[in-house]
Amino acid sequence: MKKISIAAILALAISANASGFTGGNAPANQGGFLGGHSGANSVKVALDAKDDTLVTVKGKILSQVAHEKYKFSDGKDTIIIEIDDEDWGGLSVGPDETVTIYGEVDGNTIRANEIDVKRITK
Repeated sequence: MKKISIAAILALAISANASGFTGGNAPANQGGFLGGHSGANSVKVALDAKDDTLVTVKGKILSQVAHEKYKFSDGKDTIIIEIDDEDWGGLSVGPDETVTIYGEVDGNTIRANEIDVKRITK
């Protein structure tokens, strides 16, 4: 009887491991696309882009213009960006520091397009 129980437990453990079970409540790594995207990579392109276009732009945050809204420049053009408080991820940035913002164009604003930042890095 003990041999059957041990064999059943061993078979279950091997089966669970083969199916991607990582133990505990942690999900298995699902992976994803590692390449870039074909979205805007400059403020000028973002200003003219359609709503929800993905963007990755390097530049500087020049000033805060409202709660969660900032003036951003890539050195040539400026645009308003929105960074939700929770999207800063503990990062502190001064006006002389270059950052990379990742987000999408918000073309539903009254004035020019804005960028809704999802992630920011130094």
